[in-house]
Amino acid sequence: KEIRRQYEGKKIIYSLGRLVGYKGYEYLIDAATWLGDEYVVLIGGNGPLKEKLQLQIEQLGVADKVKLLGFIPEEESADYFGACDVFCLSSVWKTEAFAIVQVEAMSCGKPIVATLIPDSGVSWVNRHGYSGLNVPIMDAKAMAEAIRDLTKDEETQRKYGEQARKLYEACYRYDQMIDNCMKLYERINKK
Repeated sequence: KEIRRQYEGKKIIYSLGRLVGYKGYEYLIDAATWLGDEYVVLIGGNGPLKEKLQLQIEQLGVADKVKLLGFIPEEESADYFGACDVFCLSSVWKTEAFAIVQVEAMSCGKPIVATLIPDSGVSWVNRHGYSGLNVPIMDAKAMAEAIRDLTKDEETQRKYGEQARKLYEACYRYDQMIDNCMKLYERINKK
């Protein structure tokens, strides 16, 4: 409630991760230029690109729309997932193989905007048109359009959020993942 109160009247777009090159945060910051004043982009995490990203925010004139939050302690992380309207994964390299943060957002019933990273499982985790939308890498305008599409009205946002939660329940709960792995091992063992 405190996070929502701090950004009252805003649609909160949240992202979390180390501030490093493969995370593509510069494209998420660029996307803010395509978003209206009713949006705020919150980026949690520290890393070597913090100063460069802050400079980009200032140069683009989006300091009122993009906030680098710094390190988010684990006990506060769920609060940001719970407060956001959309979780955005802007990664650009296949170093981002799965992105557990997507699963964390889904567990909170949040729609996802993720990128179509070649040879990565990111867009497999976020099912396009179901749990959220996947956009081409390094495409700030497409990212902003997807964010707007997911938040265009309460019904759309609610539908994608509910479907994200269903996907989490069906595929990514701890017990479900262990069970699926054991079934796979059993099938392999029989061969």
